[in-house]
Amino acid sequence: MIDVRRPGRWTTVQDRGRPGFERYGIPTGGAVDCFAASVANRLVGNHPDAALLECTARGPDLRFREDSLVAVTGGQIAGTVGWRAISVTAGSTLELGAIGPGLRAYLAVRGGIDVPVVIGSRSFCQRGAFGGGFGRPLAERDRLALGDLHDGEPLPGAWPRSHRPPLSGPWEIRVIVGPHTDAFDASALGRLTAVACRITPELDRMGMRLETPALRLQPREILTTPITSGAIQVTPASGLIVMLADHPTTGGYPVIATVITADLPSLAQARPGDTVRFREVDADEAARAWRRLTGWLELEE
Repeated sequence: MIDVRRPGRWTTVQDRGRPGFERYGIPTGGAVDCFAASVANRLVGNHPDAALLECTARGPDLRFREDSLVAVTGGQIAGTVGWRAISVTAGSTLELGAIGPGLRAYLAVRGGIDVPVVIGSRSFCQRGAFGGGFGRPLAERDRLALGDLHDGEPLPGAWPRSHRPPLSGPWEIRVIVGPHTDAFDASALGRLTAVACRITPELDRMGMRLETPALRLQPREILTTPITSGAIQVTPASGLIVMLADHPTTGGYPVIATVITADLPSLAQARPGDTVRFREVDADEAARAWRRLTGWLELEE
């Protein structure tokens, strides 16, 4: 059992999400930075489906009631040993402070966080306010049980720096054009990739809004359509909204391009005020980038 002494800024229970339910209006969800979450579970020898804590901006203070093995990955937390498995003793307190560089950190505990499975996942869903054990972010005096979802030995040593995505910008994010190319004139994508966009404070697990004062795309209206993580919606005022893990499953704004899956972990670590530049790539480059990222997870024990 783990006692929550302070919950942090926005700490939730997450796993790999609930794919396959989008047709019912339920987002896939799961960890926004799926790579950092996967590494945290690998480090402590957990099954890939084990739930862990996603901490945004500032982490929680936790008291452990039994000896445990933990790993913190993702955004950097001063005073915390990151990207390696460490032991904590019964009765000790782990204090996870401000996160930076990066925005989100992940805390895995050997065995996983044991909360009820809701619609195939232990993840908290922000849009639906369900899952994650409480249907909300962690609060003071919550208690977290530990499970038995471990299927291997912990990894010795630190996760190689060469096998970690960057944690700070300026960010170059690769995109594939479309799907709503007919809603824009022929030069729209070129204008999008030519400007630097600034991330606004309007950022959460559902998406982020980008400020692009010099950009004029003037999209035509479309019928409401399914959308996916990484979709870059363009509003009538030429503003940009990038969809993240808990995004709505349909939307009425046209999508000019979609962030490739391999760059979603980087986008998950971008902070308000950071600048983003988009670069167009084709499907082959997107597939190579994904193979490279997933190949890092195949690090031999």
